[in-house]
Amino acid sequence: MRAVVIGASIGGLLAARALSDFAEDVLIVDRDVPPDTATPRKGVPQGRHVHGLLAGGVDVLRFFFPAILDDLAAEGARVVDTGQDILWFNGGWRLRYKCGVVGSLQTRPFLEMLLRRRVAKLANVHQTCGASVAGIEMDVQRSRVTGVRVHEAGGDRTVPADLVVDCSGRGSQTPAWLEAARLERPPAETITVNVGYSTQYFRVSDEKRQDWHALVILGRPPKGTRLGACFFVENGDLQVTLGGEFRDYPPSDAAGFLEFARTLENPAIFHTIRNATPASEIATYRFPAHVWNHYEKLRSLPENLLVLGDALCSFNPIYGQGMTVAAQQAQVLHSCFAAAGALPEASRSLQRRYFERASAIVKAAWAMATGADMAFPQAEGRRSWTQGLALRYTGHVLALTCCDKTTVKVWNQVSHMQRPLSALFAPAIATRVLHRAIAGRSSENHSLTSVPIPPNVRDSD
Repeated sequence: MRAVVIGASIGGLLAARALSDFAEDVLIVDRDVPPDTATPRKGVPQGRHVHGLLAGGVDVLRFFFPAILDDLAAEGARVVDTGQDILWFNGGWRLRYKCGVVGSLQTRPFLEMLLRRRVAKLANVHQTCGASVAGIEMDVQRSRVTGVRVHEAGGDRTVPADLVVDCSGRGSQTPAWLEAARLERPPAETITVNVGYSTQYFRVSDEKRQDWHALVILGRPPKGTRLGACFFVENGDLQVTLGGEFRDYPPSDAAGFLEFARTLENPAIFHTIRNATPASEIATYRFPAHVWNHYEKLRSLPENLLVLGDALCSFNPIYGQGMTVAAQQAQVLHSCFAAAGALPEASRSLQRRYFERASAIVKAAWAMATGADMAFPQAEGRRSWTQGLALRYTGHVLALTCCDKTTVKVWNQVSHMQRPLSALFAPAIATRVLHRAIAGRSSENHSLTSVPIPPNVRDSD
């Protein structure tokens, strides 16, 4: 079997790794000529900003590359317990507790570089860089994909393929290619949020004395449209991303950046950076809307075509789900091949099974991300009649994370995509929520009105 992967994103690299166990040859085609350094590239415009690799994504990396956490740590990434090492403010300070949910903090270009190097060592995986896929080739009946048309400096060529996996991201052309072939476009579901980012790096003089590795400040609806996140990354700098939803965009000048940080619901990030030394210019990014392309609903999708990552569903980036969703879909791709055998004999059943399972991953992440965004009246999209109940329930859960270890652990497992959303409704959590709903705030819930800055967040000097 010969497979072509469109795009050398995190999802594309992991898809190639998944297919390398089954294909004779895997070709990755990407527009960029990637550097062999942790440098942002043109094809990933959001790459300069804070990226979260959730614990569920770390689990997938360890599945494909068993020593990856050791490698990341050796190169400077920070392997963290998400309950202990990350400070969270979401109306109150989340209880710090070593809950065993392990994540990794690093820049997106750094992670991509390490994965690219490991994929490059696979004997049956090759890359064509500085080229783009101009279209897909099909048989006469338009029932099966037979290859791709590659556009490169020397002209166009057709690359035969038994499988094509589109990992080209939010700008995927697959819907347009299907329409051009007089086939159905996937129905798209959209929720408009108009998010803007500004990111700057800082050198923090007392970095070694900090007992945390990341700090996240989230706003609450209906007025809390501003947020911030800062990670100590692989070179020791503090990567600070400020964001605003519904066009409440952070500024791109130094004074405005600092003032925006001061106006977050909690000023901890402001106090961390106000005396720190800037180590970069300010980069900006805009994201208009969640978009879910429902390929699983198509009746006429040609065989041997799969879609993965942002090309399937692109999420509001403030929730840090994108890389993890793509990683888990790559693992689904691997398990589908392991169960189904070789293409093309199993192509239709494999395609159906893949999209069913990939869409289940999307559905869980979509429910959490869009549920949070739809709590804001400014969000544009379809609202469920159950949304109000769900928001009240999760409001109690979030309040309990300020004082209850069991809730902290389950919330981290769910939000990091290690357990399904239903775990938040299991008896251990539901009884706590019921008690809080009936009795009101517990006497332990003083965290919601605690001092605005935790004692372990110091002004940099």
